[in-house]
Amino acid sequence: MQTFGTKSIWVRRMLTLVVPILLLLTRPLGMTLKQSVVAGTLVLVITWWSTGLVKKIPSSLVLLCLFALFGSAPLKVVFSFPLSETFVLIMLSYLFSQGIENSGLTQRTLEPLLFRFVKTPAHALLSIFLVMVATIYMIPQPLARLIVVASIYRSYLQKTTATRQAQNVILFSIFAFYVVVNMMLVDADIILNTSAIRFAQSDITNRQWMAYMAPPTLVFCAVLFGLILLVFRKELKGVSIESKESSPVRKPLTGREKLVTAVVICTILLWAGGGLLPLPINSTLVTLVATILLFVLGVLKLSDLRSIDITTLVFLTAATSIGGVMKASGIAEIVFSRVANLFPDRYSLVYVAVTVLVAMAMHLILGSNMTTLSVIIPGLIMVSEGRLSSTAVLLICSTSLASHYILPFHATSMMIGSSNDYFPASYVTRLGIVLMVIIVPLILFVYLPWWNMQGILS
Repeated sequence: MQTFGTKSIWVRRMLTLVVPILLLLTRPLGMTLKQSVVAGTLVLVITWWSTGLVKKIPSSLVLLCLFALFGSAPLKVVFSFPLSETFVLIMLSYLFSQGIENSGLTQRTLEPLLFRFVKTPAHALLSIFLVMVATIYMIPQPLARLIVVASIYRSYLQKTTATRQAQNVILFSIFAFYVVVNMMLVDADIILNTSAIRFAQSDITNRQWMAYMAPPTLVFCAVLFGLILLVFRKELKGVSIESKESSPVRKPLTGREKLVTAVVICTILLWAGGGLLPLPINSTLVTLVATILLFVLGVLKLSDLRSIDITTLVFLTAATSIGGVMKASGIAEIVFSRVANLFPDRYSLVYVAVTVLVAMAMHLILGSNMTTLSVIIPGLIMVSEGRLSSTAVLLICSTSLASHYILPFHATSMMIGSSNDYFPASYVTRLGIVLMVIIVPLILFVYLPWWNMQGILS
């Protein structure tokens, strides 16, 4: 059976070569040989990423090597991500987030508050939104934040009278709110949001992003709140949330926990000050100092260096290179000149709706938010030149994909949640179909009017 399975995998891997080979042989759309190699490489590696037939590190290295050889782009474009400050900040964020998890500080402070204030599923959903916002700067690595918060809520819910079905819905809500809340600030998803900005070659600041995204996203959160209560009303009907214990005991913080608390609070204030106020604060330097202090306090150890996800960093390096290479090789102009035929001649609500639908259609095919954004943001910016600003395209694409999923593989957060039995995979589809229907009107009638007031559409 194992031998058969191994042969089957290799057969499927060989089949992924069919389209790239055809691209090389036929050179469609008037492509040169080099352009065909780049296009074939992109199709091949995206297929590997989407299907998991080849692991992300080797597949990403294949992309980088062939892009460097045939992409007609300088090496500093191909390897722009590891040469950026963002790369260093993400590595430090992994370590700092691991330190917070090691300290147990979040659980010690959060669980008693949940026992005190959460009495109904609606209270639980509101608490999830507040916790997700409150921990943005406390746990800067987004997936680490998600896992820590989810594990705290699972432990807490198991100590309550909530039914198993209600627990599943509440835990699912964590993963649903996670992707929406992360749209509010660049720092909320330091990986996806900063990558999207790099794909757009934009210099948008955290303050600007917050001004553009936070107010309409609060409306989105309110809509999501109501949708979860509506879609899962059977599971939540009549459920009360009370502690199984007569009086949950809150243990006082130890001396080390108080020092860790002081480090975390100071770090949060400096991060927030640098991101939201006109202060000359370097977030990378702040994170470096905070991480060193956690090592000094013994919260972090050298063994925690393994918390740095090398796979993600290599994948981001490859994904970030796509836009620059597509543009330098001339493929972006060839492909998206055809896509441009789908769009109206002038800017309108229909134009924005088509942009959203194209983004979602690509996401359904490619699966990964990161991969999809790396392809569509540079391409749609090219298509929309003179009709829609690059900032608007960036924000439209980010908003379109943030909460767009039908199956777990469409969102990393949903894959984590379903694979770790926080909720049934069917919940993703139940809510995802409803969200897919409302994304277009939400962008057209909530986000777009706000962006128009901000003067960023043209």
